[in-house]
Amino acid sequence: MNIMLRIFIAAVLAAPVALPAAAPASAAADSVRRPACGAYRFAEDHVCLMAVRGRVRVNLHVQKRRGHDAVFAAGLMGTGGHLWVERRHGGSTQTLGRKVARGDGMVSMGQDHAVYDGPGYQARACADANGGRLRACTSWH
Repeated sequence: MNIMLRIFIAAVLAAPVALPAAAPASAAADSVRRPACGAYRFAEDHVCLMAVRGRVRVNLHVQKRRGHDAVFAAGLMGTGGHLWVERRHGGSTQTLGRKVARGDGMVSMGQDHAVYDGPGYQARACADANGGRLRACTSWH
């Protein structure tokens, strides 16, 4: 019996060990999802676009002002994160209204900082977590 036990232990120790593979990074944190705004849509919005990446969420609210589109951003990105609107026209992109989140709550550029989005212009809202990690941008409107 003693010999059988030694052979069994030797066989177990000599067998290749299968270690579990490292878990892949979360696909949700690596890719930007663009769901519908749902409950985050305002009554005045004629278009609302959303982007989510990990814990970063950003909305682009598009409202009519004097017959033209005006856009502003709102987002949830945590303390130290950033929120801004990008405007594209004629191959050039501008970053507008970059704000720093002071807490974990919602940060908004507000109605008074709305950006004109007229013919030939496109706009999108972007946000990132503290230090630029986990950046998310809506689709262009």
